[in-house]
Amino acid sequence: MTDKKNNSQHAEAKPTKGIIDSPDSVTKESKPASKTGVITGAVAILLTLGLGAGLYYHSHQQNQIQQQVMATLQAQLQEQKDTQQSLRLQLSENNQTIASQLKQTTQQVTDIKESEKLTNSQLETVQLAIANLKMRNPNEWMLAEAEYLIRIAGRKIALEQDVDTSLALLSSASRRLTQLNDPSLLPLRKVIEQDIATLTKLPRIDHDGLALKLAIQAEEVDNLVLAGLTRPDIIKTDKELSSNSSDWKENLTKSWQSFSANFITIRRQDNSVDALLSPQTAWYLTENLKTQLLQAELAVYRQDQAKFKLTLKTANAWIKRYYDVNQPATKAMLTTLDTLKETTITTTYPSKLNSAALIQTTIRDRKINSLANNTGAE
Repeated sequence: MTDKKNNSQHAEAKPTKGIIDSPDSVTKESKPASKTGVITGAVAILLTLGLGAGLYYHSHQQNQIQQQVMATLQAQLQEQKDTQQSLRLQLSENNQTIASQLKQTTQQVTDIKESEKLTNSQLETVQLAIANLKMRNPNEWMLAEAEYLIRIAGRKIALEQDVDTSLALLSSASRRLTQLNDPSLLPLRKVIEQDIATLTKLPRIDHDGLALKLAIQAEEVDNLVLAGLTRPDIIKTDKELSSNSSDWKENLTKSWQSFSANFITIRRQDNSVDALLSPQTAWYLTENLKTQLLQAELAVYRQDQAKFKLTLKTANAWIKRYYDVNQPATKAMLTTLDTLKETTITTTYPSKLNSAALIQTTIRDRKINSLANNTGAE
């Protein structure tokens, strides 16, 4: 900058001298000026090159710094991603651990509740046992006896359909309760009487008797006579001629009867005639008829009304079709089967007695009340 200022001062001073000095002096002074311009241009070029190099170096340094920063940021980002993945895995493990602990806690709570229920049940059982031990008066024993009779009556009617025995047991239980003379047992006695009335309305069906009748009819099948062709009985007549001449009329009659008997024979048959059964077919017919009667017997025990009627109807039809209905044994069997066919073998029995549950509840309540009274008194 100083050189430029000196040069400008010289340039400003030269015109003044040029006006005073001669032309030769002007020519001599222009040569140093051109050298100065060259030097100035070179300096400017050098400055430009230095400035460009400095700018390039500066940009290169900045680029390297940016690359380092980018690498650092990418490393930090990857590290954050790894940290997040690790946190996710740790969170998942924590969730599984928490879920497992929650499940274990739930199971423990369930076990505790079950244990409490079991403990309460055991406690109640112990309390009832204590009450049962303290209740030693005859009235409570009679109530327990009535409960036993009602329970047996329920089993008799449900499993064996034995109405009469169940009625007898219920009546005996009712008498036990009557002997107690306890007004609080009146609702129980009322339910027992209702059960007795329900059983009394049920029809009495002698299944064993029906089965025995059918078994007897199956045995009687062998005594039935198969239907077939019947020939008239041969009447023996005296065809010998007398040697006495006075018996000529009788001899003539005998001769005519002998001639006409061998010449033309006429017999009248009003009923339809079926072909005779072979011995093997007759045996199969007899066994099948027995099977039908045995199936009817089985239907009695199973209380299958439809099967019972169908087998008896089939047996009746076979007897009328293949056996001689004029024989006494056949008539008797047909009459018996017709009677049995109209018999009702099914009925609806109650599955349980209403008094059974009520008497158990009554006994349990009385024991609990007795235990509470004894505990309060102590």
